Amino acid sequence: MNCRFTSFAVLFSLVSVGWAAAPTATYLTPEVRKQLDAEIAKEMKERNLPSVAVSIVVPGEEPYLFAKGKANLATATERGLDDSFRIASNTKTFVGLAILRLVDQGKLKQGDLIAKWFPDFPNADKITVDNLLRMQSGISDPFDKEWLAKYFANPLMVQTVAESIRLAAARKNEFKPPGKETSYCNFNFILLQEIAEKVSGKPIADLIRDEITKPLGLTKTFWPRDNHLPGPLRGYDWNAATVKFEDKTDLNPQAPGGAGAMISDLADLRTFVRALATGKLLQPGTHSAQIQSRQLAGSPSFVRYGEAIGLIGEWRGHTGTITGFSTDMLYLPALDATVITSVNRLDLDDESQSTPLTLAMIRLAFPKHVAW
Repeated sequence: MNCRFTSFAVLFSLVSVGWAAAPTATYLTPEVRKQLDAEIAKEMKERNLPSVAVSIVVPGEEPYLFAKGKANLATATERGLDDSFRIASNTKTFVGLAILRLVDQGKLKQGDLIAKWFPDFPNADKITVDNLLRMQSGISDPFDKEWLAKYFANPLMVQTVAESIRLAAARKNEFKPPGKETSYCNFNFILLQEIAEKVSGKPIADLIRDEITKPLGLTKTFWPRDNHLPGPLRGYDWNAATVKFEDKTDLNPQAPGGAGAMISDLADLRTFVRALATGKLLQPGTHSAQIQSRQLAGSPSFVRYGEAIGLIGEWRGHTGTITGFSTDMLYLPALDATVITSVNRLDLDDESQSTPLTLAMIRLAFPKHVAW
């Protein structure tokens, strides 16, 4: 289902900078930069985007860094390259990577049945950790359109993990056999969050810090412990009834949890998506299994999902939408290139405001590496 923190599924339905500039550019040429500027300006105007921040990096070429628009409509503060934002479903890649780190440490196995931790959950004796990671659990996602409308109306609402589990279990008659279909499900990562905490003995925020953000030197990436977003950036939705933007920045991260709670910025996501996509923090065999993928249900054949990582053609990464924010992070192994896009708008319809722009920019800068 499409969900405020599931922009990765939406993407598939749409078919400290210190690099030295190369003497001549192959991809981010002066002409391509002009085209990128024009494309972003067009998208901002046509989609009425409050602000956009973009990072496109190809080793050996001067990076393309762009920030324009208003970080805060009330104060007219300009968008900056170092603003923090909510990364929504990109959170799943952090949770999944934390699980795989525990696998490498011998603390659990992908083939472990979830009955080990949730013996009373429906199909617990059939669903494995790997099924959760690969979106093949068969669980009917409780984060449906009705739930999303409720969360959108009250982003500060309290919903515990126990309540999310109860809501999912109540839909057991809608479950499908695990391992048969790759179908996007936010709830999988609520369970993975809980498994990671039970196995490690640490809160998920501490586990991700110790296993991922600290080893990678990520200084602005974290699991929030309150409802606030640090820095000047605000997130908005467009209210068609009032014909106005509404501030949707503050939210209770407990509700999306492992499916969409985290915060980061452009620079950190550049580092992270490269590490994620190349297996920097994993043993070679674990990474090899991580990127083995299957077609995502309802998507073109080149749109696939591995173990908490998405693949669209040659590109690897994820995307995310959550109240007020749309974010994409993608990596191209062939060129060691990264593309990060952040937009501070997401409406009730949950249509990503960043993904159409990301796909268009990739077509402009990397035309030989496009499958759509």
